[in-house]
Amino acid sequence: MNRALLLALTAAAACFAQPTVAPTNERVGEARGRTFDNYNLLQSWELGYRFHSTGGNESKYRSDVNFGNGVRLLSSRLSLNSRDGHGGLFDELVLATQGLGDDPYEYASFRIAKNKLYRYDLLWRSNEYFNPADPVAFGLHRMDTVRRLQDHDFTLFPQSSFRFFGGYSRNRQEGAALSTVLFPDFLGDEFPIFSDVDRTQDEFRFGNEIRIGGIRLNWLQVFERWREDTSFSLNERSQGVNPGDRAVLDRLQRTEPYEGTS
Repeated sequence: MNRALLLALTAAAACFAQPTVAPTNERVGEARGRTFDNYNLLQSWELGYRFHSTGGNESKYRSDVNFGNGVRLLSSRLSLNSRDGHGGLFDELVLATQGLGDDPYEYASFRIAKNKLYRYDLLWRSNEYFNPADPVAFGLHRMDTVRRLQDHDFTLFPQSSFRFFGGYSRNRQEGAALSTVLFPDFLGDEFPIFSDVDRTQDEFRFGNEIRIGGIRLNWLQVFERWREDTSFSLNERSQGVNPGDRAVLDRLQRTEPYEGTS
């Protein structure tokens, strides 16, 4: 008998000899997470230490990368989900973070929801911005600020055909900067001045959505408010960029706040 045919018949006989696998309701495989009260709990945490060593221009590194040294919560995730969809105060809770502990780019998100009743989402970010601006105004225009952003969104009756939503967002920038002022006029000299950057924008919103058949109707009302409170100062005598001219500035205090709404 042909060897290939013999091997094929042997394999077929082995297949027919296998026992039949019957359907079962028993859980198979490893269970993910653990049971906590009436919830399934999943969590992961990554803690570490960042260190860096740079060669060349330190300002260039900070403007492009800006990661420093120190202990960090590099990433984390925690989730609680109702096992039967009928939890107590909530059916879903999720928290995730990245880079907490003074990384230049930090992130956190949070969600808590109750089926058919409400859903709340939070998003928070922090970005450190460093700009040495060496080629600009003899290196006298620098910025070392932090921008923090947060968004809050709340939905009432999220699975309903008649739902309401509201939200709040904030964008805030603060930190130190170096700028210049032309004094006493356009024929004068450039003088370096310190800037205490303080800028804020707030947004409030609320609305509603209605679904009837295949038609979806929604509206949203938004109120914005912004505020600029940056101040400028020079607290010691300066001869400016060109010490050979006669322009001298002993002291400067300048504040130009403004705010508005829309």
